[in-house]
Amino acid sequence: MMEIILNGEKESLDMNYTIAELLQKQGLNPDVVTVSLNGDILGKDAFDSTSVKDGDSVDILMFMGGGR
Repeated sequence: MMEIILNGEKESLDMNYTIAELLQKQGLNPDVVTVSLNGDILGKDAFDSTSVKDGDSVDILMFMGGGR
């Protein structure tokens, strides 16, 4: 078991995840999000190869369009 900070909240994970797996676990489409890992923005090409480690801070940002 490990703990990370996910969007400002403590989150316990039962296994090691890549960013791609974490997004899938959260039900999020990687094509429409930006991910910051410990304050650094990750390129989408790094989602499959970047592992989340105990104590990491992950922020997932979704951009929404709207208006008239």
